[in-house]
Amino acid sequence: MHQPLAFLVIGLTSAAIDYGVFLALHGMGMPPPAASAASFLSAFAVNYRGNRDFVFKAGRAPGALSRYVVLVLLNLGLSSGGVWLLVLGGLAAWAAKLTTMVTIAAINFVAMRLWVFPAPANVPNAGRPAR
Repeated sequence: MHQPLAFLVIGLTSAAIDYGVFLALHGMGMPPPAASAASFLSAFAVNYRGNRDFVFKAGRAPGALSRYVVLVLLNLGLSSGGVWLLVLGGLAAWAAKLTTMVTIAAINFVAMRLWVFPAPANVPNAGRPAR
């Protein structure tokens, strides 16, 4: 039960940063897709370190940062593209952003648990000395 609860806390912290920056940038006139991309990236460090250190307790897992960057790039496309499509479909920008954030959070928990920060038994060469 620790992982889902910790994921929720880190996720809410990251989401608050993401959403707050989105509202500020959009409020200053930035188009929703650009504001979404910038706000999404603003939560990068909090989300990575929080999930790595507190949720999945992966420490400096080999390759985790690279896998996380790939996931973030996919998420960035989903976030910005999703906001764009939903706004084009008539949804308010704030509602489009919240919708994409919830969808991406669910996808991320599974992707981080299985791929980005897998249990040591599932990581090739885990526990072996580096060469």
